Amino acid sequence: MTQFLHVEDYLELLAGYDPDDVGTFGASSKYIFNLARYDVNVINSMASTTKWDNQALTDRQSELAVKLILNYRKQFAKQGIDITPVETPAFRLPPRKIDRSRKLGLGEDHIIVNFPYDKSMINEIQQYKNSSQGGMWWEHESKSWYCGITESNVNWLVTWCQGHGFEIAPEISEMFEQILVCEQTPYEIKLILTHTPQGLGLTITNAAPSLVAYVNEQLGGFGIENTIKLIDYAGVLGYTYDENLIRPVLLDIFGNRRYAHIVPTDDAYSWERIFDYAEIANRYPICIFDPGLAGVDLSRFEERDIVRFNKSGKTKTSDYNIYDVKVVYANRIPPTWNYPVPLLVSTVQMMYGGKRMEWLSRAEKVIYHCKTLLRENE
Repeated sequence: MTQFLHVEDYLELLAGYDPDDVGTFGASSKYIFNLARYDVNVINSMASTTKWDNQALTDRQSELAVKLILNYRKQFAKQGIDITPVETPAFRLPPRKIDRSRKLGLGEDHIIVNFPYDKSMINEIQQYKNSSQGGMWWEHESKSWYCGITESNVNWLVTWCQGHGFEIAPEISEMFEQILVCEQTPYEIKLILTHTPQGLGLTITNAAPSLVAYVNEQLGGFGIENTIKLIDYAGVLGYTYDENLIRPVLLDIFGNRRYAHIVPTDDAYSWERIFDYAEIANRYPICIFDPGLAGVDLSRFEERDIVRFNKSGKTKTSDYNIYDVKVVYANRIPPTWNYPVPLLVSTVQMMYGGKRMEWLSRAEKVIYHCKTLLRENE
């Protein structure tokens, strides 16, 4: 009976290749095998790799090839071929050892993900890639996924890899634990009472140096006497304040955010609340924009404390100091305005275009005094 030296020879015979034919592409063997339908594709694929690509089988392919050849022992025998050499297999090319480990590692400036081909896992990581923060990409040469070192990526990858049985580098596990600790630690940028060598004072927890500098340089510092102003600026500067701080109730209505909405009342009550708030917070001048000529009762103020601009955006006098008046009442915003807007009160919400946008952008606080809102403001 005929024998062959290598497992690949027997494998190629099963696929229909003639061992003596080295130049013809395709199956052209005088040996005929009746293969099971489920074996055809895998045998053809492996045999094509060894015969035409001159490439070694992988470690698992080599084990499968031996098993398949032995399964067809009777058909080989009918062809006069002895497969005894396959029982102690020798290979034309040493089988390729494939790294099938699943590892999550750390490079110099990125996270590295390695795992053997798995369609479902690839789909999962591709889906996350589309929304990842910090970037993810595949490099074919190294057959690895690379990911930016961000909180989002570390959180997702460690959780995902734990679920798929990955070996996770200690450095990444440590990052993950630090993230968990941070997430469980309350973090607030908050105005609170504090004890100082001089007595009670105020501080803003977790405040950036620039915020502290602004409070000290522009708002009068962190003294307890400055409580109302610092509460009022919470909505402007983006911090919260301790509910236990003593304060007028109007600060909770108007002072804890930049935008507020108040529905007009039939009497002057709604305007009086706005004027009370401006007085408490010292937000003068109150810049009132009333394009619809709804009319505002300003009898609370001395006329010398009011500057009025008519429907043409003009005033009867230019003899005023904007920093000394308490109210700027405009049916139309004047064509030139180079002053701050501490408090803008508009009787309409349509603040789009031209000078309206300029006043809106300059305003530290905005109150819409109208019946309905086009949309809620944050």
